[in-house]
Amino acid sequence: MNEQNQMLIGIPASPGIAIGRAYIFNRRFGTVHQWNISADQVEVEIERFKKAAAEALEDLTVLQKRIAVDINEEAAQIFRSHQAIIEDPEVVDVTMVRIRREQKNAESIFDDVMQGWITNYSAIQNPFFRERTADFEDIQYRVLSKLTGEAHLQIGTSDQPVIIVAHSLSPSDTAEIDRESVCGFITDVGGQTSHTAIVARGLAVPAVVGIEKATQKITDGMMMILDGNAGLIYLDPDEPTIKRYKETQLQLSALEHKLQELHDLPAITKDGRGIELSANIELPEEVDDVLSHGADGIGLYRTEFLYLLRHGLPSEEEQYQTYKSIAESVAPKLIIVRTLDLGADKMPTHVSHEPNPALGLRGIRFCLNRPEMFKVQLRAILRASIGGNLRIMFPMISGLKELRHAKALLEEAKQDLIREGIPFDRSVSVGIMIEVPSAALMARDLAREVDFFSIGTNDLIQYTIAVDRGNANVSSLYDPCHPAILRFIASIVEAGHENDIWVGVCGAMAAHPIAACILLGLGLDELSVSPVDIPEIKRIIRSATYKDFRILAQHVLTLPTSDEIIKYMKAHLPTDRAILP
Repeated sequence: MNEQNQMLIGIPASPGIAIGRAYIFNRRFGTVHQWNISADQVEVEIERFKKAAAEALEDLTVLQKRIAVDINEEAAQIFRSHQAIIEDPEVVDVTMVRIRREQKNAESIFDDVMQGWITNYSAIQNPFFRERTADFEDIQYRVLSKLTGEAHLQIGTSDQPVIIVAHSLSPSDTAEIDRESVCGFITDVGGQTSHTAIVARGLAVPAVVGIEKATQKITDGMMMILDGNAGLIYLDPDEPTIKRYKETQLQLSALEHKLQELHDLPAITKDGRGIELSANIELPEEVDDVLSHGADGIGLYRTEFLYLLRHGLPSEEEQYQTYKSIAESVAPKLIIVRTLDLGADKMPTHVSHEPNPALGLRGIRFCLNRPEMFKVQLRAILRASIGGNLRIMFPMISGLKELRHAKALLEEAKQDLIREGIPFDRSVSVGIMIEVPSAALMARDLAREVDFFSIGTNDLIQYTIAVDRGNANVSSLYDPCHPAILRFIASIVEAGHENDIWVGVCGAMAAHPIAACILLGLGLDELSVSPVDIPEIKRIIRSATYKDFRILAQHVLTLPTSDEIIKYMKAHLPTDRAILP
C-alpha cells in the first residue's frame, strides 16, 4: 500500500465521519511516591485523603449536572456511578484502614487500592466488564491529582478540526472535550460498551477504539479520516478519498434525519405485520438510551453487572430496587429480565475460574448449583414484577430437566412471598433463551412449558459451528448466515408458533441488516438489539412487505453456503439498498 490512504482497522464505538488532523493526547499520571509517616501524622494524613476525595466528589457532582443538561441523562448516570465509587467503603474505608495500619502516605495507599480494582477488572474476559477499568482509572486520577496538587489535564482547544488520538480516554476526558474543535477520537484500547463510548455517542462525536498501537502509528498533525460506522481510519488520505467521505457525511446526515422521523412510528411492515422491536441493556443508565431511540421495550436485561461490580453478593433489596426502577422507567413497555448468566467470560472475582468455562458451570447451571443465591434473585425479580410489565427469562437451558428445576425454584420463591404477604405479579410470564443446539432440537417439548422463546444467536452460533468468536484464529468462521444457523432458527420459530408462544431474537445477528431481513422472513415476532441499532432496524422493517421478506427467507433456506445466501439477498432484497453493509 502506498503512503497515502494507509488504513487502520478498529472497533466502531460512535457512528459518524470525522475529517481532521491528529492531536496526540497523553494523560499519564507520574510516579506516585511512597513514604512513611509517624503515628501522630496518621489522622492528619487521613483527613488529607478525605479532603481530596470530597473535592473530587464535588467536581464529579458539578460535571454530572452539566452532562445531564448538555448531553443526556444516560451519560450523566455514568458520573453518578463514579461518585458511588469514591463513596464506596471498599475504597474509602479500606484506604483509611491501611493508612492507619501501614503508616504510609495517603496517595501511595489510595493508588494501591485502586490499582487492585483495576487489576481485577482487567483480568475479566468479558469486554463489557473489562472496560470498566477506565472508570476506576478516572477516579484514581482525580483523587491523586487532588492529593498531589497536580493540575487536572484537559484536552485543549484548536482553531481547526482535530481528531484526538490517545492510548485511552476516560469518560471525564470525553465529556470535557471542546466540541467546537474536536471532531472525533481514536484510542489504542476500549470497546463499544465502555462508558467512554457511551459518552461519545451522547455527544455525537465519531469514535473508533481498540486500534492496537494507534498512538505509535499516528503522528501529531497528520491528516486523517475517521469512519465511526465501519471502524476504519485512513492516514494521510488523498483528495479523491476526502471528497468521497465528505459526500458520505452529507448522506449520513440526511439518513440520520430520516431515522429521527421514525422515532414515534411503529415497527411494522408495508403489509401491516407488526414486529416488537426491543433493546438489549446491561446497566440501568442505558434506559434513557432505550427510550430515546424509540424501542418498544427491553428485550434483554442482563443482570450480571450487579454481581460482577463488587466483591460480595448483592442483597435481595438492592436487586429489587434496581429491577423495580428499570421496570418503572420503561412502563408500560415490557422488560424481559434474564436471570443470572455468570460463567464463561463473565465470572466474579470471588468465584474460581474453570479450565473450559464455555462448557462449564455457566448460566442456569451456575444458578441451579447455588439454589439459595438463585432464589434471592428470583424473589427480587418477582417483587419487581408488581407493575405487570416484567417477564422472567432463564439462560442457557439445554433441556427439560434444567427448565423444570428452575421453574420449581421459581415456584418456591413465589410461595415464600405469598406466605410473607409480599405482593408480586402471580401471572408473570416465564420464558427461556434458546442458545444451545440441544435446546433448539428440543424446542417443541420446551415450548409446551414456557410462555416465550428468545433465541440467543451469539451462543447458538458459537456452539453450533464450534467456533470461539473471541479467538482471532477462527473468528472468521463465526457466521450468522451459516445455513445451519438459519435452519435451526426456522425450526425454533415453527415449534414456538405451533404451541402458540411468541419467538424473538436477542443476539447481535438481529442488528445485521441482511440477517435481520432473513429473520423477519422466518416469522420472528420480536427483535432485540442494542439501542443505537433500533432506528436502522425499524427502517428495514418498514421498508418492505412481510410477504417479500418471507419469499426471500424461504429460498435462502434451500441454499447450501452463506456466500450464496448473502449474494442472493443483495441481488433480490426488495428494499432500499442503502441498508446493505
